[in-house]
Amino acid sequence: MNKRNLIIGGIIVVLVIVGLVVYGKFQDMMTFPTSTEAGVSFQTIQSSLPENSGCLNEAGEAGLAKELINMGEGLVVVGAGDTIMPDDVWADYSPKLPWQKNTNRNTMFNDSCFYRSPSAPADCQGEECQMELEVDGYSWVELSIINAQDCLPSADAGCAALSVEPGAIDIKVISKCHQIIYEDEIYELADPAGNRYVMHATDTGTPDLNAAIPDGWTLAKVTLDEPLEILPFGGGDACYHNVLRDNLNQGYHQYIFAEETYP
Repeated sequence: MNKRNLIIGGIIVVLVIVGLVVYGKFQDMMTFPTSTEAGVSFQTIQSSLPENSGCLNEAGEAGLAKELINMGEGLVVVGAGDTIMPDDVWADYSPKLPWQKNTNRNTMFNDSCFYRSPSAPADCQGEECQMELEVDGYSWVELSIINAQDCLPSADAGCAALSVEPGAIDIKVISKCHQIIYEDEIYELADPAGNRYVMHATDTGTPDLNAAIPDGWTLAKVTLDEPLEILPFGGGDACYHNVLRDNLNQGYHQYIFAEETYP
């Protein structure tokens, strides 16, 4: 290899490294609009599960959920269908922009019913409720849409699109038509205002009570007297969920609201 080719090769390597660093910093800084900026608000009453609605997932289905986020549109898709990506491929998979892998979602609920993709009509029936697409040769289903992102205890506490600084809690307001059921015990996050959140997924597969949460918040294992059912909020056909994330990439669904509207 001559000197010119060596120089060109070196330049290409440097550009690739710089590109990866810039892309990483871009991810670290990126956020979605706040609820106020996006004009998102909803009543904190549970919506109704549509009559005769079917579940698009199998009963009791849980485990590792493979999720991609369209960073431009806020659309979240989950691996499903005839050509779902195998676990060994997912481990090293790197999608092209605007898609980005979500952090690992090792789910913790006992049962759930995903009954409608967010862009499907509220009166859909059967397969028309499931909006499918293909990314990189694999099949995905529209799972949710990120409408807004808030950060506690303050807007500058350290919340990015896919990461959270110690001492901060990220809240994403999403549209997701999903009923979740817990039995026996839960890991409950609570804030001083009286809001309650239940852990639904971990990055590692093991819940960790040592997350660096805001002052005055608590995280504890709680025994249930009866099954806990969480439906979307907003009333009627609305499908709002508040999904939280801590600095360990543990995810939570809000199930008790201290106020009649959010935010």
